[in-house]
Order: sequence, then C-alpha cells, then structure tokens
Amino acid sequence: MNNKNLVKIRKEKNYYLSYFVDLRRIIITNNIGAKVIDLIFNKNYSISKAVRKLFPVNKKIYKDVFKNKIKQFLIGIKKELKTKYEGGFPFVEDEQMDVPIAAEIQVNTFCNLRCKHCCQSSYNKIMPFKKIKKILEILYREKVFEINLVGGELFLHPDILEIISLCCEKHNFATNIVTNATLLSEDIIKKISKFRNKLAFLVSLEGVGDHNDEIRGKGTFKKIDRAIRALKKYKIYLEISTTINAVNIKYWREVVDYCKKLNIPCNFNLFKIFKPEQKKFVLDSRNYFKFIKKLFEVRKKEKADIGLTNAAIVSEINGAEPRNECKATLSGLTINVEGEMIPCPFLDEVGYYKNKKLPIFDENFKETWKNNYWFKDFRRGNFKECQACSYIFSGDRNRKNPYGLNAFKKYLNKKLQH
Repeated sequence: MNNKNLVKIRKEKNYYLSYFVDLRRIIITNNIGAKVIDLIFNKNYSISKAVRKLFPVNKKIYKDVFKNKIKQFLIGIKKELKTKYEGGFPFVEDEQMDVPIAAEIQVNTFCNLRCKHCCQSSYNKIMPFKKIKKILEILYREKVFEINLVGGELFLHPDILEIISLCCEKHNFATNIVTNATLLSEDIIKKISKFRNKLAFLVSLEGVGDHNDEIRGKGTFKKIDRAIRALKKYKIYLEISTTINAVNIKYWREVVDYCKKLNIPCNFNLFKIFKPEQKKFVLDSRNYFKFIKKLFEVRKKEKADIGLTNAAIVSEINGAEPRNECKATLSGLTINVEGEMIPCPFLDEVGYYKNKKLPIFDENFKETWKNNYWFKDFRRGNFKECQACSYIFSGDRNRKNPYGLNAFKKYLNKKLQH
C-alpha cells in the first residue's frame, strides 16, 4: 500500500510542519521528527525499519532506545491529532509563515441568489480555468496545504468539477468548498464523493424554513436542506455557517437544533454592513454579546458542536491561551477573481483598496506575500480584532472594533458589576 501523500511535509523557519491531509491537522517537529513521520505515515515503514534507516547502529541496546523514543513520539502525535482546533491553527498567532498554510481562490462572482446581507458588489466575473490551473500548480509546488474555493456561487463556474478534481486528486490539497448549496444535486454530490477524504463543505444557512428564506430567497431552505442530507448520505464532511444579524438573531436556537438533529457542526459569524440598504441587519453589540454568552452556555450544557468564528472571544470564554481573531496575511492568502492578492477580502469589498495597486499572483507570490506594501501595512494592524470590522463600524481600521475582544471584555465586566 502506498500512502505517499497522506502527510505533506515542509520546512518552516527553524522547524518542520507535517500536515495530515485527511485530518487537517499540523504537527510541528524538528528535522528528525519530520523524517519519522514521513517514513511511518507516507512510506509505511515499521518502527524497526525506521530505526534502521535513521539510526544505522549495530548495538541492540541503542536500537531499543530509539524504538522506544519513536513509540513515545507516535503516541504524542496520536494525542495531538485528536485535538480539536477552534479558529484556525493555534500556533499561528504573531509569527508570519514563510509560505501560506492555506490559500483562498475566488473562482467567480456569479451567483444564483441575491441574499439581502450579501457583501458582493459584482456578480458578473469569472476566473478562467487556465488561470486557476496555473495558480493551483504554483501553490502545490510551494507546499501550500489547504485550498478554499469561494464565489459568488462556485457551482456556477463551468469547470468547477474539474477544479475540485485538480485540488483533491492531482495536488492532494485539503479542499474547502464555500457554497449556498442550492445548486448541489445528488448527481453532483455523488460524482465528487470519491474525494470525500479531502473535501469539507461550508454551507450557508441563515435560519430554518421561512427564517432562512427571508434573507436568502423564497424556496432556498428546501434546496439547501436537500443538499445537506445528500452530503450526509455520501459521507462528505460539512459544517453550517450562519451570519448572525439583527433579523435572524432571535432564531439562532433553531439553527442549533437543526444541526444537532443532523449531527453536523454549526458556526456563527457576525454580519458586517456593506451596502446602505443593509442597515436593518446591523446588530446592536450588546445583543451580539448576549447571544455569544447564551450560545456558549448551550454548548457547554448540551455538549453541542457549535462555534463562533472569533477565536479571540472563544479563547476568552474558555479561559484558554489568548488568540488572534484574524490570521489574514500571517498564514493565509486570498486571491480574488481578478487574480489579485488581497490582504483582506472584506476590506476589498467595502472599497478600502479601491484605486490602490494590489499585486497580481504569480511565481513570486511568496516574496510578494511577505514584502508587498499593502500586506506589510495590514500586518501593522491589530490581529486580536477584525480590522475590517473596525473600518466598517468605526470608520478607521486602527480603532477598536465595537464587536471585538476588548468590547466583549467590557460587556462581561459590566455584567459582573451588576
């Protein structure tokens, strides 16, 4: 049996990253640890054979010592692989990677829906397949681990099935699909189910039944529900993504119950205003924080698989090590439909980068990613909070985010004082 692609391994500064593709987990080791992982997991070596390869000594006493060390090392890996991450990889906080861990590619802006809370300003652009193919080849060569495919609605791209095949089969990327799921027929799901170990679907849902349709359009819930059940049938991993806002916040519990019934995770993220007509969706920060508190009470009491995309607030609630909310430009790269490298796609949608020269993705993307002015400018900002939220809600990227970690701490302190 040949498992040569089970783990992707690369050197990163003074350590090695071993990415377990099917599990979407990263193990950090030294050079010897990376070699052990490669021999055991990719080349199917036994522990004895790995010892002979790495430590060609004749004395049995030394071989036994090395065998024991490798056994203990593998026990530690097994334990680490079972650890659930919240909000991305926890070891990426203040340090920028040499190469992105994940890259997001916007394959089109076409969409069959016009959701009332949508952030898109354009619905008529497509990235040619030839360009996508070239981008994937470069990212694979430079050992990027994950690909996020986004739209628009990416199942309107005429070559989407071939794109998914390139990601999963040819390049062995862990591939995340962001979709409204309304175009996902069982036939399509069946075709891509052969890649189930490499695929994860993030399905947008704003409520159950009419409460979803009020935002996403009449009849959309039935289509989404049908697709979700088909994804479950073909054992393709999926999560629900709900954008919480002033209209649907009163119905958040029914989303949780729906996901619990189907045994799928659901994650909530905050609505950000992009257009004047979306003002009615802007959520009062106190109601947002009250919702978060209730959400995590339910999570703890019912052991529900629910989360919040704000890793900084989640860590505060859990009493864990401080985390950043944002990892853009530290471990991730976004490429928009024009082929431009974007520090923050939300800032791009609200016009922050308008008339600013953003770099085009090419063979030298690593150097650009690290040293381009707009990427360095973004890294000077505050990663503990969302810079796009600060800009959108406060008018200044450098101001405090009214929905961020500091505001949440103040809210908790006031609750304690009362």
